[in-house]
Amino acid sequence: MKIIILAAGKGERLMPLTRNTPKSLLDMGNGRTLLEEQLEQMRESGVIDEAVLVIGYLGGQIEAKIKTLVGGIRVRTIFDPFYDMSNNLATLWLARHEMSEDFLVTNGDNLFAAEVFKGLVNGTSDGIFLSVSRKDQYDDDDMKVVLEDNMVVSVSKLIPSEQGDAESPGLALIRGTRARSVFRDHLEMLVRDREYLNRFWLEVFNSIYAHGGVVYPWEFDGSTKWQEVDFHIDLDRAKELLHVSL
Repeated sequence: MKIIILAAGKGERLMPLTRNTPKSLLDMGNGRTLLEEQLEQMRESGVIDEAVLVIGYLGGQIEAKIKTLVGGIRVRTIFDPFYDMSNNLATLWLARHEMSEDFLVTNGDNLFAAEVFKGLVNGTSDGIFLSVSRKDQYDDDDMKVVLEDNMVVSVSKLIPSEQGDAESPGLALIRGTRARSVFRDHLEMLVRDREYLNRFWLEVFNSIYAHGGVVYPWEFDGSTKWQEVDFHIDLDRAKELLHVSL
């Protein structure tokens, strides 16, 4: 299965580390980059055989790194020339031609254990699935999720913390002809609205629900099997996760 990885952003909250290095190529303390660790977990899952990276900021460095990789899954890139003028909903739209087959989507700063990919792909059937993880309390920067009747009702950082049922780690599976068509149609509809050019790609799920569609939650333990690398402290946590769990 193919996975689309959104890795075009500048990673400004990780400055100065990202001043001359894209977030995907940050060193994980073991001589390997975040990108290499992502691809290794995808390979180990046994369910992903191709990764399409949508790159932008310092994208040439990522392309050069990919050329040095030996073995593993196939990796290709798409360049987003608008990475500093829009958010990742538009970045994902640039990969819409990759959605003719079943696919996964994730962010370029997400590190998942191999078993997460395996569980999501092998534990679901046709449909649109958004991974979710629960914890005792959510903060303002969490991408919070409201669930109802085993459906994703809303996904947003703006959801009040006390109203969040889970958070979205930013990993989704779109499987089946109808599901792919629905997802592409809503992505296309949103990107044509200038209001959404600076929105997160997870807005697609809000649109699907608002128009009577269904997005299913797929729950896993994000506290031990996932780490987002967004702030400096996150990088330390990701290194620890690699050492302890992955």
